[in-house]
Amino acid sequence: MTAARALAILSAGFCLLGTDFGRSDLAGLVLGQTTEQQVRERFGDPARQSTSTVADKVVTSLHYSHAEPRSTLVPSRAMVLSFHEGTLVGFDFTSSFTTDDTSFDESTTRGIKRTVTTRAEVHRLVGPPTGSFVFPSPSVRVPGRRADAYSSSRTTRIAESRTIETTSKSLIVTFDEHDVVIETSLAVSTTSKPLR
Repeated sequence: MTAARALAILSAGFCLLGTDFGRSDLAGLVLGQTTEQQVRERFGDPARQSTSTVADKVVTSLHYSHAEPRSTLVPSRAMVLSFHEGTLVGFDFTSSFTTDDTSFDESTTRGIKRTVTTRAEVHRLVGPPTGSFVFPSPSVRVPGRRADAYSSSRTTRIAESRTIETTSKSLIVTFDEHDVVIETSLAVSTTSKPLR
């Protein structure tokens, strides 16, 4: 599950969960080095934990979430960290707080060309990624590849219709061993639920 999806689920519940965290907290995360124990010591117990299998390898994901219900906007943060044998293999972060909003312009993806665009060029086009993955992780299922994630989610209360509306965007860009794009996946969705 991407951080954007986790954030959408959290926001729909209108609750304050877990210790707050921010995008700056990602600076200390190092793929292939940071351990699950270090993450638990730093962020505490996750709101939820899940397990998946990637190429016969077990991957454990820790889901952290935080939301603050306000008048119309429901600012939220979510972070999903994935581990194989206790070592970090991927993370994704999303926020709709003004201080570290992760929204991105999906139209910039038109400039990404498979087998041509490099990772550095993707960063110039779309901006700094909100997450990164290596094998084995939910977003990288082939050894030697890596992926960058861009995630955003925004939840708004619509008083007139007594609903809560969430728009989520997720972009995964996969690179080969030479950091050249080999695949892109963009998903945009809007859901509406009645207010409780």
